[in-house]
Amino acid sequence: MNEYPSRVTLYDDGVYRWCYDMDMWHNRYLLRILLKAVTITCVGVLLVLVLLLGPNYLNAKTLGICGIIVAGMYGLPLIIYAICALAMHGVYRLNFMMDESAVALVQSAATKNRNRTLGAIATVVGLAAGKSGEVFRVTSTLAMTEAVGTTAFSNVTRVKLCPEDDVIDLREWFGLNQIYVGQEDYTFVRDFIMARVREKARR
Repeated sequence: MNEYPSRVTLYDDGVYRWCYDMDMWHNRYLLRILLKAVTITCVGVLLVLVLLLGPNYLNAKTLGICGIIVAGMYGLPLIIYAICALAMHGVYRLNFMMDESAVALVQSAATKNRNRTLGAIATVVGLAAGKSGEVFRVTSTLAMTEAVGTTAFSNVTRVKLCPEDDVIDLREWFGLNQIYVGQEDYTFVRDFIMARVREKARR
């Protein structure tokens, strides 16, 4: 039996295991999360600029500069995502484990090494574009994907269901975890998790 089969499978140790091959070109859930983070950052930067400069400095030139900054902040993550998708041949394989108490994203050594390589590529691209601050943020995001681990059901504060993207999004106070599962097993994993998280998290 494969260590992580394509279907959700219960093993003799009482742990469910499965893998999910995310199509990076068509399943854009991860990309939307990244762009949402960029949007929050952009809004924060623009608010700080308005507070520091004051409304009197908000002219066409200032707005033009802000527009260039915003375009760069959106452009670089999109370029890096495209590079990642090309390097992975459009498929990001994710391995999962789940038992009565928690669910975990488990990364293989090959995936960790690939993420480190992609982080190095992001650094080179960003520095070449003169976006050192953006480089730090993007490479930090890549590092976080390596650090993602176990989500205990008792710590889940909110469950967001996105069946159209094959995602069950688990939120904690200081973290989140996206659980990807194919349509054939989505209902089973959803019901399994919902039965074990707190009632407030199900709303």
